[in-house]
Amino acid sequence: MKTNLKTIMLAAGAAAVIGASSGSANAAATELTLVNPFPDFLIYTKLCKELVKKINTRGKGVVSIKILPFNSIGMFKQPPAVRAGRVDIACTPAAFYARGLPEAEAVATSNSSPSKVRANGGMKLLDGLHQKHFKLKYLGWTAAGGRFRIYMKKPPKFSANGLIDFSGVKLRDNPIYGAFFRAMKATTHTFRATETYSALEKGVVDAAAWATIGIKGLKWDKFLRHAVEPEFFQTDIGWIMNLKKWKSLNPAAQKLLQTTIIEHEDYARAKLMGLAAAERKTLMAEGMKFYTVPNPKAYVNLAVDSAYKRMIDRLKKAGRSTDIATQLRAAYRE
Repeated sequence: MKTNLKTIMLAAGAAAVIGASSGSANAAATELTLVNPFPDFLIYTKLCKELVKKINTRGKGVVSIKILPFNSIGMFKQPPAVRAGRVDIACTPAAFYARGLPEAEAVATSNSSPSKVRANGGMKLLDGLHQKHFKLKYLGWTAAGGRFRIYMKKPPKFSANGLIDFSGVKLRDNPIYGAFFRAMKATTHTFRATETYSALEKGVVDAAAWATIGIKGLKWDKFLRHAVEPEFFQTDIGWIMNLKKWKSLNPAAQKLLQTTIIEHEDYARAKLMGLAAAERKTLMAEGMKFYTVPNPKAYVNLAVDSAYKRMIDRLKKAGRSTDIATQLRAAYRE
């Protein structure tokens, strides 16, 4: 009887320890929320969701991410929402919040890779700026590898300086490359990506830039049959997180998030580069005409210079040092 009682007491004690351990593990698990600005059919959203799936698979009992419905927060309102703590993470282009954090412009203008920018300290520098000036943690550049080109309804005309002559052309604008378009004296109109098909159909615009992947998914190629090269800039989609929320995570959760994101950076870049090459072949096979500007070097230089000029002008307006622009350009441009 004594033995049985002792056994029962030991079993009860073990159960209590297991229960306490289980309770600790459950208490340590944190659910984060995430928003992204683009529809599900675009590769950028697919890559974002793929990264979420990796984190949720690896992070069981530690951390998980819940994706909020598309358009639950407007695309340009997403970075401020993360900053305010209304949502924990956004998977979004850096250009979408460059008005508030001008230094973010460096990512889109880059011709380098996430791994190189991490190695040379550029990513750490940008993360520090996010934390200091925007109360965000910059977790990574999760969709590098895509480039941009301009697509037009009619064949392009070229000016005496070897650049595109945009006289009479109505061009769809975007925060990523708006400064470049204005430097070429283009007449621009601002529409969301989801509104542009209708604008093209109605003739409100007759040209638009887009990444080297995705124009077919958007169906803009129904109207835009002429493409201008060389390609410029680079897709700048990254993960930003509310800084207070980041700091509240335990070290295991932080490590899991950061490690998985870093692994995903090179994977996503390679995938986007492959998809871009394949889509170009498809567009050519379907009859799209490709043109190279007469002065490609000046064209690419103007794209980068105009973006950095906008960055410096915004920094001056904010009363901040412009020296950081030189450091970022050195880190993000090979």
